[in-house]
Amino acid sequence: MENNMRRAFAIFLSSIFILAAFSSPATALTTRVGNIIIIDDTVEDDLYLAGDNIIISGNIMGNVVAAGGRVEVRGNITRDLTVMGSEVIITGSVGDDIRIATGSLDMEGEVRDDLILASGETFLSSGSTIGGDLSFTSGQMQMLGSVDGDMMGSGGEITIGGHIGGNADLEASELGILPAAAIGGNLRYMVPERITIPEGTVNGEVDFVETGNRDEDSGSIGLFSVIWWILKYIVLTILALVVLAIWPGKMEKLARETTVSPGKKFLIGLGLILGAWITSVLLLITLVGIPIGVLLLLFIVAVMYFARVITGLWIGKYVFAKVGWDQKPWAELVLGVFILLLISELPIIGWLVYLVATLIPLGNYYYELKNTL
Repeated sequence: MENNMRRAFAIFLSSIFILAAFSSPATALTTRVGNIIIIDDTVEDDLYLAGDNIIISGNIMGNVVAAGGRVEVRGNITRDLTVMGSEVIITGSVGDDIRIATGSLDMEGEVRDDLILASGETFLSSGSTIGGDLSFTSGQMQMLGSVDGDMMGSGGEITIGGHIGGNADLEASELGILPAAAIGGNLRYMVPERITIPEGTVNGEVDFVETGNRDEDSGSIGLFSVIWWILKYIVLTILALVVLAIWPGKMEKLARETTVSPGKKFLIGLGLILGAWITSVLLLITLVGIPIGVLLLLFIVAVMYFARVITGLWIGKYVFAKVGWDQKPWAELVLGVFILLLISELPIIGWLVYLVATLIPLGNYYYELKNTL
């Protein structure tokens, strides 16, 4: 059961990520969705993939957006690679940037520009090559490969045993610099205690910052963030349950239609928000229009929360359907809102997920009103 829940969690993450990708305009793209996806041929345009198990062993002449439970890149991608999955393995080559959000990354391939990473566990083997900068947040990071640019990031445990051409700026609970490591620039590291750095490892200056002395209030700030997150969840959940109780049929219909033409609905939602925002600002400039402008701003906030309620209900339905559980709409909503807020806290992509989760339902609601009227 635990494996099923993890698999479902990864699948629903994939779905939201793909919705975000589809909202971007593209002149040419190929999309494939399924449980097992194998790309072993040449694709001469951008490629969008969503599945439980994805293997890319062919040549992709464009960008790749992949989301799934397990994503493996063995082939060649000429442009950017954007990945979200529970497990990511890269042994191939990427011609531009890589952006990854994953539970586990194992890389021994090549990226010719930057690697931007959010991961639970990261292993960059001695055969891995990063042509640009490495920016990361990771629970565990082992970097044994080569980074031509700078390396910057934070993690629980960080081990450096490879080559860094530029500067290294690292924050960790535990940091280890192996004798085989080489840092061409400066090293700035933030850990609880000073570490022993092998002689000749760092070509530039070494700056040590004791994390315990950075900010005595950091613990209080962290506790406040957790409390604030819980309050957001409680408020949004209560609002969601009230709305569901008032309009149960309408809410479920809007949730079911969330995945229909997501890109178009995203753009419509974006246009509605921008239009309403500009109108409210113009009204606030004039004394006569201030009351209307304030009401319009409050209406925008209320509509944005309503949109997230719809997304939360859709997420809950999707997850429970994948694990084969038949649940009441309120249970789907409670779970979906929790997952949505949790995903929105992810580094790098959290804000994008929250944006998509807001704008697509707005476009969906626009079509519903249009058809009703």
